[in-house]
Amino acid sequence: MWKRFQKNIIAGVIFLLPAIATIYVIVFLFGLIDSFLGSFITDVLRGLNIITVEEGRIYFLGVYTPFSERLLGIGFILTIMLIAWIGSMRLRGQGHRTFSRIDQAFRKIPIANSIYTSVEQIIHAFAQERTSFQNVVLVEYPRKGLYTVGFQTGESKGEVQRVTSKDCINVFLPTTPNPTSGWLVLIPKEDVIHLNMTVEQGLKFIISGGVVVPPDPEEMLEREHLETYYDEKKMMVRVRSKRGDES
Repeated sequence: MWKRFQKNIIAGVIFLLPAIATIYVIVFLFGLIDSFLGSFITDVLRGLNIITVEEGRIYFLGVYTPFSERLLGIGFILTIMLIAWIGSMRLRGQGHRTFSRIDQAFRKIPIANSIYTSVEQIIHAFAQERTSFQNVVLVEYPRKGLYTVGFQTGESKGEVQRVTSKDCINVFLPTTPNPTSGWLVLIPKEDVIHLNMTVEQGLKFIISGGVVVPPDPEEMLEREHLETYYDEKKMMVRVRSKRGDES
């Protein structure tokens, strides 16, 4: 009984840990950003007479608020707006020199540059356009009997297609846990197994080293079919039992 209880605890922790970590990170970032910028913005608004403080309470444009130290959340909201503004500038191609200087500055800082480049590579891996990675495939590599997960990037054309005399597709085989590095292989179509998982699921599977395994759609359908079958069977048994009671 004690061993079973321990297994249940471990299974529960493994299941809840991603959600707990996500909530913790969100709360930590909210508190950090809001406490840093919230006090500063509150002081600025106080200097502009937009807010007033009376008897330890903050009044925003004369309206009572339940806050005493700062307007809770205003620093976080301003940060979100700032991030959106920077994103719009990037999409429109503005401020290129400024962004490149910031990028170079982070790359020159010891220790921090390795963290910066690693996070950048992971973000770029998740931000790949759908046209770059069309779908997830499975190939026998580096030898028969061993399988490697890869991404189809297109069909082989031109000279490569002509000299191979086979219909080949281009497959990118990423490395673990950094999927931005890898190598390109040209594989005949008949030697490629197409998977149902999405590109995002394939990236998570590779980055986690196989720890995060995407669910199998066919297995889920079979499970739902079995549950439906057993539910219908239970209903039939109940109907028969009622008929037997009536008779």
